[in-house]
Amino acid sequence: MRFRRWLVFMGAALTLVAWAVAQEGREPITGIVEFDGATVYVGPDFGYEAIAQLPKDAAVTVIGRRGFFLYRWSGDDWLQIEFQGRTGWVYARLIRTSVLFNDIPVRGIGLPRNRDGRVPDGFDLSENICEAWQGELTMTGDFMTGDQSVTFTFPELEGARVYTIVLDDEQGKRSTGVDSTTTSATLYRSDLAYFQQTYTWYVAPYWTVEDARYYWQQLCPVKRGGTFTVSGPVVTPFATRPHNFYYYRTPVPTSTPPPLIP
Repeated sequence: MRFRRWLVFMGAALTLVAWAVAQEGREPITGIVEFDGATVYVGPDFGYEAIAQLPKDAAVTVIGRRGFFLYRWSGDDWLQIEFQGRTGWVYARLIRTSVLFNDIPVRGIGLPRNRDGRVPDGFDLSENICEAWQGELTMTGDFMTGDQSVTFTFPELEGARVYTIVLDDEQGKRSTGVDSTTTSATLYRSDLAYFQQTYTWYVAPYWTVEDARYYWQQLCPVKRGGTFTVSGPVVTPFATRPHNFYYYRTPVPTSTPPPLIP
């Protein structure tokens, strides 16, 4: 179970930042309801309030997903749909889509759970908590002008207890910049690479009652804040080396010559 949770987390983490890019230029994704009475929820979790039911063979437009399909459906796999001029979420097993599930952009994350499996107090389940997370993301300070720190500010999310500033560098390497229990966080120059580098920063909200990061439960997809550059010497990245195999490649068999006939 722990290994599966890790796989699902990694699969979602690799796609959360890119979902908007994946949407651009994409043909509309269609879906057909396969079971009569498919329930539509306000968010991608059975803990949310139900808002409608769909008949079998109803056509919908799919605009996002939650989860990562491995080898069978689980309660973590959901589809965000547009139907009858509304938007909602349906358990993915109930809808047949025009593209593979994992090719649909990630737009949702499930609700957190206590150790007893219940949704913690403090969340309004009559609406999608991530749709309520609105506001401006700002950064004050500039490392290129000699500042030794910058401060990020971001909107508050109901129920969130920790916020993490996530950094992507120019090579696509992701790292945790700084954590905060308030709606602002300060990042110091000494915490970053010594050479010149441009970073893209994001904010991720979490619910937790534990100090260990392993137990933190992400509430919403990350929000992109912007970019910043740190000063320093310019370093050219190493060229990518070819992969070394531990096993010898199997030689391509040659055709057998015909037998000699005396």
